Amino acid sequence: MKKFFLITLTLSLMVFASAFAQKNGYRIEVKIDGLTQGDLLLGYHFGDKKYVKDTATVNSKGVAVFEGDTLLPGGIYLVILPEKNYFEVLVDKNQKFSVATSKDNLLENLKFTNSSENEGFIKYQRFMIDMQKQSKELSEQLKESLSDSLKANAIRDKMNELNNKVLAYWDEVETNYKGTLLAAIIKAMRNVEAPKHNIAKDTPKYDSLVWAHNYNYNRYHFFDNIDFSDARLLRTPILESKINVYFDRVLLPMPDSIIPAAIELIEKAKANKEMFQYILSTLTNKFQTSERMGMDGVFVAVAEKYYLGGQTWWADQKLLDKIAERVKAIKPNIIGNVAPDLWLPNPNGKYYRLSDINAKVTVAYFWDPECSHCKKVTPELKKVYEKYKGKGFEVFAVYTQGDQPKWMEYIKTNELTWINVWDPTFSSNFRNLYDIYATPVIYVLDKNKKILAKRISVETLEKILEEELK
Repeated sequence: MKKFFLITLTLSLMVFASAFAQKNGYRIEVKIDGLTQGDLLLGYHFGDKKYVKDTATVNSKGVAVFEGDTLLPGGIYLVILPEKNYFEVLVDKNQKFSVATSKDNLLENLKFTNSSENEGFIKYQRFMIDMQKQSKELSEQLKESLSDSLKANAIRDKMNELNNKVLAYWDEVETNYKGTLLAAIIKAMRNVEAPKHNIAKDTPKYDSLVWAHNYNYNRYHFFDNIDFSDARLLRTPILESKINVYFDRVLLPMPDSIIPAAIELIEKAKANKEMFQYILSTLTNKFQTSERMGMDGVFVAVAEKYYLGGQTWWADQKLLDKIAERVKAIKPNIIGNVAPDLWLPNPNGKYYRLSDINAKVTVAYFWDPECSHCKKVTPELKKVYEKYKGKGFEVFAVYTQGDQPKWMEYIKTNELTWINVWDPTFSSNFRNLYDIYATPVIYVLDKNKKILAKRISVETLEKILEEELK
C-alpha cells in the first residue's frame, strides 16, 4: 500500500510539474504571409548586441511556433526571417500570444492576438516613424531657410510642436500601460530636464553659470528615469545608449569627473544582480579599451574596487588574474601620478636620472630606430624639440632594444641631441613601469615629473607645449 501511494504521489508531482511548466512557459505563434518555408529565429537585444534564443520552422501555411517550458526573460525580442530582416516584439508577463504579418510589409501589416501590450508597442513604433519622417522634413526645410529668419523661426516652432506631440504621446502610453515593459521603455528613453535656474541675465559670466547649472543637474540626475531593479531593460538597446551618452557627452572627459560617476552608477545597479554584472562589465570594458587619454585610470579604480575587491561572483580566477595584471601595468603610469623614476646610461656610459632633469616639460620617449612607426615619429619629435628646447623642454629618449651599434648609428646620422639612454641589462623594469608593449610611446611630464599626458601624437604634444611653455 505504501509503495502504491509513493508511485501515485510521484506521478502526481510529475503531472503537476508538467502543468506548471506549461503554464509558465512561452508560446509565440508567428504567421507570415508570403513565407512558406525556412526557419525563423527568435533573438533579443542585450546592450548593443543581439543574440538568438530560439528557432522555429515555417510550415506550408507560413506559420512557425516558438515555445519552451520556462518563461523568457523580459525584453525586446526580434523575429528574424531567413533574409535576416526582422521585426520586434515585447516579451513580458504574458508570453502566450500570436503575431501575423506579411513578408513584404513586416511593420505595416503587423497584428497581434492576445497581447495588448504589443498592440501598443506597434502603434508606438508607427507613431515614432511618422514623427521622425516629419522631423527630417522640417530639418531639411530649416537648412534651406536659414537666410530668412522669419521662415526659419516658423519652422523651429513647428519642430517644437512636433516634440511636444511626442512627449504628450509618451505620457499617454505611460499612463495607459502603467506597470508594463512598454511603459518602462518609454520612461527610460526620456531625457531628464534641468529645473529652471534663477540666474539673472546681467550676472557676470552668465553663460558659464547656466552651463554649470545644467551640467550639475545632468551629472547627478541623468539616470533618474532608469529603474535599475528592472532587468528587463538589459534586453533593450536603451541602457547601453544611455551609458555611452553619459560618459562620452555629458561628463567632463577627465578621470576625476568620471571615476566617482562610474562608481555611483555601479552602486545604483546593485538593485539587481544581473544589472550589476552588466553595468560593471560594460564600464570595465569601456574604460579599459577607451582611446580617450586617461580613461585607463578609471579602469584601474573600477577594477580594484569591484573585481579585485571580491565583489564579482561571476569572475573566475583566470579573468581576475588578467585584470590584476592590467591594473599592475597601468597603475604606476596613471595621468596625474609622478612618473616612475629611471636611471639609465647614454651610449658612452654616463647615467641620467629622469627625476633630475631640470625642465618645465619633459618627454619620456620610448622608441626603437628599427620600428616603422618610430621612423616617422622620431623626425617629427626632433623638429618639435629643436623648436622648444630653449624654452624649458627636454626629451629623455629610451631605446627599448639591445642593438647598441644600430642605435648609436641612428643617433649620429639623424643628429639626435636630446638625452639618449638605454637599458643594456634590462634591469630598470621600464617596460612594466610605463606599460611599454609597442613603440613609439610618448609620455609628457611637468616640472615635478607628474604625468600630464601619455600615448599621444607629436601634433598633440606641440599643442601641450604651446600651452605649458607660454
